[in-house]
Amino acid sequence: MHHSKDNQAKASANKPSVSDEKIFAIPLKVEDVADCYFYHTMELPGHGVIKGRDWDLRGGVDEYLGKVEFAGQRVLEIGPASGFLTFEMEKRGAEVVSVEVTAEHGWDFVPYPADRLQEVFGARRIVMQQLKNSYWFSHAAHKSRAKVYDGDVYNLPAALGQFDIAVMGSVLLHCRDPLRIVEQCGKMARALIITDMFHPDLEGVPVCRLAPTAQNFLWHTWWNFSTQFFTQFLAVMGFTISEILRHQQYHRGRPYTLFTVVGRR
Repeated sequence: MHHSKDNQAKASANKPSVSDEKIFAIPLKVEDVADCYFYHTMELPGHGVIKGRDWDLRGGVDEYLGKVEFAGQRVLEIGPASGFLTFEMEKRGAEVVSVEVTAEHGWDFVPYPADRLQEVFGARRIVMQQLKNSYWFSHAAHKSRAKVYDGDVYNLPAALGQFDIAVMGSVLLHCRDPLRIVEQCGKMARALIITDMFHPDLEGVPVCRLAPTAQNFLWHTWWNFSTQFFTQFLAVMGFTISEILRHQQYHRGRPYTLFTVVGRR
């Protein structure tokens, strides 16, 4: 009896994608598109094109995702917003777990004086709920099987299991400690995809620059990165860089250049 238990334990230890189902969010039932904030432009079955308020990534998905093959891959996605990339990866054959902040946490706010931040807290809480609504509205329309973990992105639980790929798409610039997130993803996945804004003036040196100033009140964005900031850190962690791409994506109707770095172990 004792031996079979040991063997079972060994077998489950060898199954890398096993995760604890109890930690995943219960899907929200969202009936009304008016309760949603669409961050991405989405094409939803039964609803047509819903114009997003921020990004339209429809023309450049493969470049954005580093031209990586997703068929049969288990993917950890940090910060799905409305879920455009979630459902695109799923269409390409991936099994996706998205990580989203909890309602209490709301955002990794830059610590401006409390009285200034007070102006944005309430509105942000509403937007974050509407953003989650847009994810679940789209999830239902796509009949998606993607799962969501609401929690602390700086302390991802081992119960999420192991992944083939972790995706950090335009999210690290919004995080106080981006390298901690990269490190967490590196422990859980064999390949990492990092996409962020391209800043030509930073290129060639492994640096990140503080984005907020006293004047610009950039409460939502911490950093500008060079491509080398990530390629060097991935190399430190034992990843080999297999792809560095530059591509144009549309934010509020204007083209921006982004970079995507793919590291594999």
